[in-house]
Amino acid sequence: MRASNRMARCGFWLYDGSIMDTQQATIITGGGKGIGKAIALRMAGTTNIVIVGRNEEELVATKREIEDMGGTAEYVVGDVADPATATKTMVRIQEKGWTVTNLVCNAGTGKGGPTATLDPHLWHEIMEVNVDGSLYFIQACIPGMLEQKHGVICIMGSMASVRGYKNNAAYVASKHALLGLARTLAVEYGKHGIVTVPLCPGFVMTEMTERSIRGLMKRKKISFEEAEKIIAGVNPQRRIIPPEEVAEMVMFVCENKVPSLSGSPLILSGGE
Repeated sequence: MRASNRMARCGFWLYDGSIMDTQQATIITGGGKGIGKAIALRMAGTTNIVIVGRNEEELVATKREIEDMGGTAEYVVGDVADPATATKTMVRIQEKGWTVTNLVCNAGTGKGGPTATLDPHLWHEIMEVNVDGSLYFIQACIPGMLEQKHGVICIMGSMASVRGYKNNAAYVASKHALLGLARTLAVEYGKHGIVTVPLCPGFVMTEMTERSIRGLMKRKKISFEEAEKIIAGVNPQRRIIPPEEVAEMVMFVCENKVPSLSGSPLILSGGE
């Protein structure tokens, strides 16, 4: 997204004096709500935004918000665990005449329970969405990035990528897998100009975190506020991270001002 002769030929000037390349696109999976939506809104106007998700109503609403901000957006309805969704997304991008400069693998799911009684179907569901879904989009984008000799892949990990959490075996295993995937991509494709950065935030205020809060309420028979305080206490700053903070870091990663970050997990936890 830096200004260049190529951008000057095919882009236009933005209000802050930078240039948007009208051919560049950023894919954000899980882009209709939560962290994905915050990322889409933060990057609006700096690149063409392509949001992917299962809920068309949420995607349409996010697209409208981006356009109200003066940005350009498309959406694709689909389950990232289905490889056809990645294919459909690339077809849409090609139809628009865009090229993928940034891929943000944000879509994810997670449910907990004791490991000894973990339902194998739940294990596979979490792996399919978090790990397989990321892989399908990465495989779809790498050929174009290799041809361009540049690209940024931002993979949404978690503090669960670098430590364990009780009663969350599937989620933790999936997030560890994503960190391993990011490190492998960095080694494999770094020499070709592709930068891969895994982000590892602590508890972020999302629907998943709210489910954890409500689950804690039920188990401990306490109020929402009390349960929220306990969850917030897991983060060293004793607060649940707003999605906008994660979006700001994704924006920094996609600007690619520090390519040597490739493969290094960026911990966003306030000190953990």
